[in-house]
Amino acid sequence: MIDFFSMVKMSFTNLKNNAMRTFLTMLGVIIGIASVIALLTIGQGVTNSVIDKISGLGGNNLTVSINNRNVKKGFSESELQRFADIDGVSGVSPSLTASKMIVLMPELTTAKYDGIYTTSSRIMGVSEYYFLSSNNQKGVAYGRGISSYDIAYSTNVCVLGYERWQKLYGNYLPIGETIKIENVEFTVIGIMNKTIGLDTSSNNAILVPYSSAINSLKTGLPTSIDVYFESAEVSDSVIVAVDALCAELLNSSDGKDYSLVNQKEVTDVVLTVTDLVLGMLAGIAVISLIVGGIGIMNMMLVTVTERTAEIGLRKALGARPSVILSQFLTESVILSSIGGILGIGLGMLISYLASLLIGYTFTYSVSTILLAAVFSVFVGIVFGILPARRAAALNPIDALRAQ
Repeated sequence: MIDFFSMVKMSFTNLKNNAMRTFLTMLGVIIGIASVIALLTIGQGVTNSVIDKISGLGGNNLTVSINNRNVKKGFSESELQRFADIDGVSGVSPSLTASKMIVLMPELTTAKYDGIYTTSSRIMGVSEYYFLSSNNQKGVAYGRGISSYDIAYSTNVCVLGYERWQKLYGNYLPIGETIKIENVEFTVIGIMNKTIGLDTSSNNAILVPYSSAINSLKTGLPTSIDVYFESAEVSDSVIVAVDALCAELLNSSDGKDYSLVNQKEVTDVVLTVTDLVLGMLAGIAVISLIVGGIGIMNMMLVTVTERTAEIGLRKALGARPSVILSQFLTESVILSSIGGILGIGLGMLISYLASLLIGYTFTYSVSTILLAAVFSVFVGIVFGILPARRAAALNPIDALRAQ
């Protein structure tokens, strides 16, 4: 009775004796496993990157917009408070957008601009909750953001978007200085972080308290607001309450006069689509792995033919069919396992290089690696069983005649 370790040692010896054929056979498994690992890892990394950018739009909030201005011009202060008073709402941030003329005061211009500099700019009226959202990109790089005090007292302060700051002042920090927006003086109190991804609206804008936008800049009432949840658990109940309040305020029975956009729903749709794409890519990669398995089976069948005399001799000396079957099956599993290990390494390398080229954060899943490893062993067993059974079924007398 041959022991397991001797069987493994003999398998390595047999594979080494045909090193080039062994490598070429493993190549199919290597490519198949590498494809599975690379496609799933790259797909997951890109998916995570997209989800992060979508979450940057405000994954913990609901955006309410008026679609029909003839029904309602905008939400009043008292109506905004009704949204804020809904159970589970941590706060609301009205959204006002307008294009206004701005003027840098002559004594405050930098060397980049000589004298008075006049241009138009996108003005965004927001509340303090805009800066407290889950998106850490909506933070302030220098100075401070708009506070509840600024909202309550309609203070004429502003926060410059990152690109707007660069265009107006270069790298000079104008904290505490004054600019004129439609002939109204505003004090610069902060500079925004540079946002990337899907929501870059604040990059080239000037942010002011929405109350100041209404009272000082006469932008009109806000037609869009962001309603922030206290937690993800209350999101469903908050959405229902907000929907009911909108229907009441706009006297809309069919909901066509307003829209509710929940970023969680957008995220779920993206995840569904990416899962389908990843599944399709994984299916294509698995096909290449099956082709590699067929290569293993072909090689093992050739090996059985070449070693017919050896099989006959071993059987004549008392080797049982189960031992012969185990020997050839072990060679097949070793062949696919080594190919799987090399394929996993190659797939991880491809994924890492892709992360450097595409720009997403390199991540990998241990479960994906384990699944690929198990699948490579499974391929060795499935495609090795036929040659192994054929070897085990050989008649020793007929096999010896083949010598």
